[in-house]
Amino acid sequence: MTEGTPKEANREGLSGIETQAIAGTGVHRILAFPPELEETDYYDMLLEAFPEFSKDELNKSSTLAIAAFERTILANKAPFQMWLRGDEAAMSEKEIAGAKVFFGDGGCVACHQGAALSSPVGATADQVFFAIGFDDLDANAIIGEVANGVRLGRGGFTGDPADNYKFKVPQLYNLADIAVFGHGGSFSSLREVVEYKNNGIAQNDASIGNLDYRFVPLQLSSTQIDNLIEFLEVSLRDPDLMRYEPTSLPSGLCVINNDEKSRSDLGCD
Repeated sequence: MTEGTPKEANREGLSGIETQAIAGTGVHRILAFPPELEETDYYDMLLEAFPEFSKDELNKSSTLAIAAFERTILANKAPFQMWLRGDEAAMSEKEIAGAKVFFGDGGCVACHQGAALSSPVGATADQVFFAIGFDDLDANAIIGEVANGVRLGRGGFTGDPADNYKFKVPQLYNLADIAVFGHGGSFSSLREVVEYKNNGIAQNDASIGNLDYRFVPLQLSSTQIDNLIEFLEVSLRDPDLMRYEPTSLPSGLCVINNDEKSRSDLGCD
């Protein structure tokens, strides 16, 4: 266990999404339930939703509420999902060709499984955590030095050298909407990630002894790579995720962010 890091939240024995919400309260310095929120509907709703927590533990119940909300934000309008429901016109020929690479020569499905193309329900640790040689955050000077326990990934938590440099496999929906990829933010596009995996050469030399046996050169052609990227960027993108954004909050505060600069930028004041 890495003391003083977000990994301490693993001690709660909860699922990943709850653990991340709890860890996030420390990372973002939200370490106590704001007293002013006691005058809002949030206060009574949290007490009702999580009666097992006392008033002094509302910061914990609020993180579980965040996780519960996050579980409702599901991509279900992506072309691939529509195609699976029987709409054969939902995907173009190029997208279908990309799907064949994903489930065929690319071998992507060997690691990306289940409804979210992450890990299957009831997955074992070997189906959740993989070492594929990504650099850590400080390799590109994005942040300061990374603690060794964090750098080792799952190994930093279990203490088992066989788990070193293993990280949780991500889900694949709506990745076209972001521009930071890889455990250490080493890539700025899905194409870069696909090409990295196609080449099968680790960024982090220290991880080589623990690399997953499936991390090998794939020898995909340029056409196969293009088709695979089309599948990842188009077929796996739900274009209407903004339907989950609330129009107002019980607190009356600004939706999305509430620091002074964000409120000004978003026109909340």
